[in-house]
Amino acid sequence: MRIAVCHKPHQISVETRPIPDLDGDKILVRVALCGICGSDLALWDGSERKYPYTPGHEFSGRVERVGSKVRDISPGQRVVIDPNLGCGECPYCRRGLPNLCDFLKSRPIKSNGGFSEFVSLDHRMAHPLPPSLTDEQATFVEPLSCAIRIVEVAEAMKSDTVVIFGGGILGILVGTVLASRGNHFLYIEPRPQRRRQLKTLFNTECLIPEQLVDSKAYGQFDVAIDCSGNPKALAQAISILSKAGTLVLAGLVKSGKIESSVDQITRKELKLKGAWLNPNTFTDAITLTVKSRSLLRRLDTKTFPLSEIEQAFECAAQKRFNKVFVRP
Repeated sequence: MRIAVCHKPHQISVETRPIPDLDGDKILVRVALCGICGSDLALWDGSERKYPYTPGHEFSGRVERVGSKVRDISPGQRVVIDPNLGCGECPYCRRGLPNLCDFLKSRPIKSNGGFSEFVSLDHRMAHPLPPSLTDEQATFVEPLSCAIRIVEVAEAMKSDTVVIFGGGILGILVGTVLASRGNHFLYIEPRPQRRRQLKTLFNTECLIPEQLVDSKAYGQFDVAIDCSGNPKALAQAISILSKAGTLVLAGLVKSGKIESSVDQITRKELKLKGAWLNPNTFTDAITLTVKSRSLLRRLDTKTFPLSEIEQAFECAAQKRFNKVFVRP
């Protein structure tokens, strides 16, 4: 089979490898489409993982073969993959938090990621795809399951005023979840193109960070969700939150100093929370993806063949599209 392998920063190429063998509880999936995630870009630019490594976890496909112990999945079935599987035995898994499992990194795809023609994986990672979802729409299920977790952690009531920092794909998916639950929200986004798209998608207010300075926004928001990973955004979020407000860190924070008066967290009794992966949200994400097909069709996407994997990553890094896909 053909498989994309990243050997060092900014170097990813297509190689030929044997198709993975199947253990008794594994299935072999022929990949239909795989999305490039921000974590894939972090690997590509050298800030994550050891090399060599084959990335790709936002993917769907068709079951090619099943192991001898698999009973609930059949060859030919279309599936979407949840790459996060806990051990089921550690204290975190027993508490219903498999996303915090100490053995989580050993349970996902061991052979290779989704930027390849075939992937062998635990059958519990595969979820049947509704016929109404296209391959492209199916690739949004995994990131949307993470967005659902983010909103769950925020615990925003319908009466709360919610502000989202960052209008990239994660911010869009968080907005999709909030809209489905009837929450009112607005965005803080510096890029004009993104602001125009956000207004079209959600008919909501979009501000630039400078508009918060000397405005009446300070202390007026109940919930802030940071999808940007920008330290400056975190500082602003702390300032504009009301007393007893909640700040959820959804984007991985880039290096840099958070220039904010930390005592505001104490004086206003702010709740600072992190949201990680997608514990117990995948089934709901499939349902919401079906309901959100109209919105997903309006996103700007671009698809590359596997032979152009290097160009695909370069395109994704430029962030001109909401999502870049690779079709093996």
